[in-house]
Parts: sequence; C-alpha cells; structure tokens
Amino acid sequence: MIIRDDEIQGRFRDLLKAHTRVDIATAWATCGEHLHMLADATKRERRPVEVRAIVGIAGNATRPDALKELHRITNGDLRIILAGERLFHPKLYLFGRHTEGRVATHAWVGSANFTNAGFGSHAGANEEIVLEIGPGKTTEALAGWFRDRWNRCPTEPPVGEVIRRYTEDWSPPDPNVGRLVSGNVSLRSDLLDDAHRPLTLQEYRQALKRCEEILQVEGKDWEVLDPRGRSYMRAISERRRLLLGETSWSELSESQLRQLTGGVPRTDSSWWGLLGRMARAHRKAVQDHEDRIRRILANIESAQDAKFPDVAVAAMQELMSIDNVAHGTATLLLALARPDRLLSLNSASQKAYGRLSGMRPTTLGDPRNYRKLLQWLYAQPWYADSPRTDGDLERIRGCRAALVDAFVYEPR
Repeated sequence: MIIRDDEIQGRFRDLLKAHTRVDIATAWATCGEHLHMLADATKRERRPVEVRAIVGIAGNATRPDALKELHRITNGDLRIILAGERLFHPKLYLFGRHTEGRVATHAWVGSANFTNAGFGSHAGANEEIVLEIGPGKTTEALAGWFRDRWNRCPTEPPVGEVIRRYTEDWSPPDPNVGRLVSGNVSLRSDLLDDAHRPLTLQEYRQALKRCEEILQVEGKDWEVLDPRGRSYMRAISERRRLLLGETSWSELSESQLRQLTGGVPRTDSSWWGLLGRMARAHRKAVQDHEDRIRRILANIESAQDAKFPDVAVAAMQELMSIDNVAHGTATLLLALARPDRLLSLNSASQKAYGRLSGMRPTTLGDPRNYRKLLQWLYAQPWYADSPRTDGDLERIRGCRAALVDAFVYEPR
C-alpha cells in the first residue's frame, strides 16, 4: 500500500487507533499534530499505545521540545543518536497489536521523518511517499532491525541528560533544513505554532523580524520593532503613556485621544490602532468611567507575576461589566497596562489565536477562555526565557505578550 503526503496524517491516526505498540526510528523529529496524536494515543483509557523511539539530532534539525515530549510519552523509552561520521537517516514506523496470541505488525518505510513537514497535511508540507507493509516476513525483518539498532544505542549518559545538553546548545538549523523539517511559513501566526515556535527570547526576536519581513510582503505599512517608526513598539509605548499618565483622559487633546483609542485619521490608523481600536460607543464608555477603569488598571500594573492570570481575568470581568465595554476594548486596555503579561484579543486576531491555542476562536472572548489563552502564552518556552542584558531584548521582553499581536492580527 502506497501512502502519499496528503494521506500520511490521516492514515497515521487510523493505525494508532488499531494498534497498541508503536516503534519509531527517524532522522529528525519536531512538534506538530503528528506528535499530538501520538501523545493522545498513549493517554486513552482503553488499550493505550506504548511507544519507543530512536531519533537523530544531526544538524540541529530535531527540535529540543519534540525530544522532551517524546521522552515524556515514551516513559523514557527513547534513544538519541548523536551526530557522528554517519548520518542516522532511517524513517521506519512499526505498529503492533496482539492478535490470536501473537503480535501482528504493520510497517511504514519511506521518506517521511517524524516532523511537521513530513507528516503535515498543510500547504507547506513536503512531498513524501510511504510504503505500508502488512504482517509477514518483511515486517518481522524490519522489527528485527529496530531491535538490533535499539540494543546498540548508547545508554550513557542518561537520555534526560542528553536532552538537557542538546537544549542548552541548540540553535535553529540552516533555513533550508528548517523548511525541510518544519514546513514553510504561509501565515505570520505559523511562526509561533508548535513546529516553528521560538525556544528562547533571542529566537522570539528573530521571529519578530521575520514577521516584519512577511508584513512587507503583504504590503502592510507598519513595522514591529522600531521604537520611532510606524510600529507596534511605538504604538504600545505611546498609547500606554497616554493611558496611564497623570493627565486625565478628558484633558487630552483631540489628537492624543485619537492616538489612545486608535481612532486617528485614516492615513495613520493602520499603525496607531495596532493592538486594537475602540469603536465610538466603547470610546465614550471608557471616558465616562475613567476613574473606575484607572483603578482597575492600577491594580493590574502593580500586580505581581504570580497573580496572573487570575488578576487579569478578574479585571477583564470588571471592565466588561461596564456598558459598551466588550472583550476587545477590555483586553486592549489590559494589554496596554501590562504588555509583558497580557494579550489584546479582538475579531481580527481571534482566528489565529484559536489556531495556536487549539480553542474555538469564537469562545476566546469569554473571560474563562481568556484565562486558558494566557496559560497557553505562559507555557511558551520563549515567553518563560530569563532576562538578558541586551537592551533590545529587554525592550522586547517588556512587551513580549502584547507583541504577539504582530503574528495574529489578520485585518479583514
């Protein structure tokens, strides 16, 4: 049976349902839907799948987060082939189940690594082909090869220590190799998905720069990082200053008020409104309840990191209790108050947020689901990366949550 690239993921799901044992030997591994399916199969109540895996790490093409996840779902039955003179290059998948007192095995042999691009059913997936072989002498011979290679894999140092060292030393592979294992980026939000997501703050900066390049290709007239340009960084900084400054909103000039609310003249609205714009009714509601809103935002601004996301959800609920303050305006105010901790969420970003978080986009405006969205954010490795001395990185870290909007904002 020949399986082509657009069939691989679906067939993999079917075989996981029908089997209780999976052995994998692959040159490279990355996160993606294929790894989610495998993890889910190990957690099912009836006949959970047991997994063993042998994975190569040559050229940094295997992602450290994929190794960590495989280490978890295999319960330690993971072997890592260190880079050496010979490239570990097999792509073998064995699916076993007990039947009539013996183990029946199906085998896959082909071109597909256990990667997002190898298993992906998206437009950026590689062109792959896999041969599926049913039970018989050929699959028995392939299972014998796997047993032999498994037994010859080094066990010292412990695999957890190998992963730790690899993670510390890892840097993104050559771009051509990166595309080969992770797939092409077709949307800005792809830069933050499981297959491409940055692992450090430094890589997050690189992703933001790549995001800027895509914005230029899209013909957008704004940037991300330039603090003096038509950029997210400038819009966040100056709108935050107007929002939290000593000058009452009622005393702001018309120009300043338009900048604060994102409602500036059409020629500048495309970047002053970055992070979100307030509709006329929402703008009036904010002005009419300035004292109350300032108290809410003051609590958010001074809240300790350990208080999030609880404090944010409570503030969102209080803001939304004000007539004509919907979740878009509420999360805009929250993100401007704490751009290091909170996300701005509106109709132009909820679709991409849904793809990244795995939640239904239309439900994200519910404060309970906004909590889950923030929990997704805080679990990202680049978000949790420790502060650096680099001045540019410090500025990015101080706005790292709000800057996610650059990846997810999809104007209609």
